[in-house]
Amino acid sequence: MKRRWLLAVVALIIVGAATGCKADVNDIIIHDAPIHEVRISIAESFPPQVFVYIKGGLSDGCTTFNGLTVTRQGNTIDIHVTTARPLEAICIQVYGFFEKTVGLGSDFTSGESYIINVNDYTETFVMQ
Repeated sequence: MKRRWLLAVVALIIVGAATGCKADVNDIIIHDAPIHEVRISIAESFPPQVFVYIKGGLSDGCTTFNGLTVTRQGNTIDIHVTTARPLEAICIQVYGFFEKTVGLGSDFTSGESYIINVNDYTETFVMQ
């Protein structure tokens, strides 16, 4: 009897772990991504193109990169980056990372300073 009980518990754990990262679309939590690194690069093209490299964190094995939006007002560019995670998933507790490069185009004036906010991370650059 004890052996059957133990096998049943083990089977439930395996099934739970195998399906733990699957959830109904309505059961997804969207969070601001923790940002670890932001680098700005200016391509030597004509006109010069501005790119932003973003390295962010994934809190566990079920958390994935969700998306990003870019808005600009004057010389301030805001990039909002989010992650997605199933609401009640049982996940491996391993912190991971994602990397994205965002092209901001060429609408920048030489000699002017610009501020780039990526969630709670801020960088500045002067267009050359």
